[in-house]
Amino acid sequence: APRTSLEANRIIEAIEEELGEEFTVTQQDKIFFIASNASPRLTERCKGTVRGMYNFLYKDYLKKKPTSPLRVYLFKDRKSYDAYCERAYDSPPSTPFGFYMSHERKMVMNIATGTGTLAHEMVHPLLAEDFPRVPSWFNEGFASLYEQSRTISGGSMEGLLNWRLPGLQNAIRENRSVTLAELMKTSTREFYGDERGVHYAAARYLCLYLQEKGLLQDFYKVFKGGFKEDRTGIEALEKVTDLPLKKFE
Repeated sequence: APRTSLEANRIIEAIEEELGEEFTVTQQDKIFFIASNASPRLTERCKGTVRGMYNFLYKDYLKKKPTSPLRVYLFKDRKSYDAYCERAYDSPPSTPFGFYMSHERKMVMNIATGTGTLAHEMVHPLLAEDFPRVPSWFNEGFASLYEQSRTISGGSMEGLLNWRLPGLQNAIRENRSVTLAELMKTSTREFYGDERGVHYAAARYLCLYLQEKGLLQDFYKVFKGGFKEDRTGIEALEKVTDLPLKKFE
């Protein structure tokens, strides 16, 4: 985190220079620098999402906290989001919602699509800190769990059913889905390939099932702890469900 207010001010000035004067930039919880051209009310709601997700993840799942600054860019509409992506990356965004650029430690999102996108993107930098080599299937399955979620007792978060379910159900009906073994063995390239929509949905609903059974925290701990021997998470899943994978599926 910036060690002095001078360092923090430099970061804020750099962001203001990059985004222009219609953006307000604020530092939150030392490491987050939140830039927004949305309404003050929506911006405050987003700040609450950042704080809520951070507190929840470190209460229930993660141990190692980030020390380098994280930038959160909130664009009020599709037009300003697209324009920024064209300017910064010379191409339109690959998603209408938002994304995290790990090498820049920057979350970029069209916040008109809702704060669920922000909750999802918050997971990526924090999970990467705690579980650096986390496979893509769990990285995206766990992050997308919070796209539609609610706060429950004690500040924990609970993922709910969302728009990814009908697509997954159709894929299962049409025999286009993946088995859990196939999903958990995907490389990063395979996960984000042509079947990415089915992969995201299958990973999300595996996480949601484990959450519903009260096993998701245990799974995370066992998977992270045994990662050297079990790069896919299959053994961890069999351990926490007490079932062979095929039977569990």
